[in-house]
Amino acid sequence: MHTSLPPTEDSEAFGPWLGHQLRRAGMSQAHLADQVGTTRATVSAWITGRAEPHDEARARIADILATAQPS
Repeated sequence: MHTSLPPTEDSEAFGPWLGHQLRRAGMSQAHLADQVGTTRATVSAWITGRAEPHDEARARIADILATAQPS
C-alpha cells in the first residue's frame, strides 16, 4: 500500500474522490471490489483513507468508473 500525500488545493484525496465516484455511478463498494478483484473491506479502507490502492488498481478503478483518476 502506498502512503498518500495530503491533497493540494486543486486536487481531491483518493478516498473522498472514490466515495464520490461510487455514488455518482450508483455502485456499491462490494460491486467495485468484485470488479477490481479485492474485498469490500479493502474498498472501504481506500474510501476512509486507511489504505491506498496501487497504481494499477487506481487505473482499473478509473476504467471501471469511466472517469479520470484524481490528480
